[in-house]
Amino acid sequence: MLDNLTKGRLRVLIYPIQFNANPIDNVDWVLAMTFREDGEGKRGEYLAAIRTGLESSESLAALIPQDHSEAVIRDYLGEVARRIL
Repeated sequence: MLDNLTKGRLRVLIYPIQFNANPIDNVDWVLAMTFREDGEGKRGEYLAAIRTGLESSESLAALIPQDHSEAVIRDYLGEVARRIL
């Protein structure tokens, strides 16, 4: 089960793309918004949250109300993780 801090970090990343047809097209924008202040310090925390979320069996698509499938959300978060590095 994901803890509330991990869920919160994942929501921060999912919320901005909830209405986008192709979330992966917006990864750079989401990263710029999320890490505009103290970005380097937060990157590791968000990367850990993404990895924990992707390793879990919990529905990440259910973290916020939106229409993307679980597979789309997981692909999107995987791409966010790749670009954080």
